[in-house]
Amino acid sequence: MKRLLPILLFAFLVNACTSGDSPVPLEITDAKLKDYHIISIAFDKSGTAWLGTLGQGLIRHSGTSIAVFDSSNSTLKKAAIWDIDVDKKGNVWLGTDALIKYDGSKFTRYESGMYNLPRNSVRAVTVDGADNVWFSAGASKQGGLVKYDGERFTTFTPENSQLPGNLVAGIAIDRNNTVWAALNDGITATSMVRIKNDQWDIFTEKELGFNPYYYGNIAIDQNNDLVASINYGLSSTMVPGRPQIFRFNGHSSQVIDLPEEDKKVYMTQHVFTDRDNRIWAAFWGDREYGVFRNGKWELKDLEDSGGIFTIGQSPTGEIWLGAGRGVYILK
Repeated sequence: MKRLLPILLFAFLVNACTSGDSPVPLEITDAKLKDYHIISIAFDKSGTAWLGTLGQGLIRHSGTSIAVFDSSNSTLKKAAIWDIDVDKKGNVWLGTDALIKYDGSKFTRYESGMYNLPRNSVRAVTVDGADNVWFSAGASKQGGLVKYDGERFTTFTPENSQLPGNLVAGIAIDRNNTVWAALNDGITATSMVRIKNDQWDIFTEKELGFNPYYYGNIAIDQNNDLVASINYGLSSTMVPGRPQIFRFNGHSSQVIDLPEEDKKVYMTQHVFTDRDNRIWAAFWGDREYGVFRNGKWELKDLEDSGGIFTIGQSPTGEIWLGAGRGVYILK
């Protein structure tokens, strides 16, 4: 029997590895770039990480070298880089005090006055499968969603389209190259938009089954479902039991409960879905991030991280956690 144990253990491990139930990475590096507050992460096809900071510039982290672009050596200003995406040509697109493109040698700013954009501030930017750049350029009762095809900008607002509001909180592209946008037009005045060619679908409380308080970010999982975070940062009361994260398949939604959320108050910062279809979430509190798989959460914290603000996955599968005091890499 003793001789059989190693064989049985090996068989179990092989089965686990081939079942799609990959283990959560447990080995975590010490914080890198501790002097930087990381709030956005993207990777290019070569595996280089692009890290956006809270007013400290853009960081290029290739694994062997690190470069920082800020107001001293580029056209970047001391503004937060809220979102980043990379197109097929390797251009890095930044959502900051304007839409900015970095092509590997120079930065190009797309200012509202020069390109007839509704406003400069960009909180969300995403590139679709045809290399169109979608970004937010709105505020309360102003602007909306913008598409840039490399030659011209097309702005969608409630006045010229079916867009139900102006303030775009998050943008995601699904595997059918459909554009999803989450909109906040006020507390509990939220909506979700799906755009496929000329077809617009609007989802509100009626379709979702509940009324999200205020959207955080949105992501697409491996099943092509939308995963959204709900932000209660504007709430005057902190109470347990409020929906934090939900999944939506275009027909119905599923609120993903957190452990003991009827007793604990969670503040969800960010959600991310990895290639193994796990949901990662960053929280304010004594448990700074969590991983949801097989219907269960694993909550974890980091010592002296300053909070987790963004999550990404490298081409080799590493999970990167952007924090108030640097970046952590889980292998």
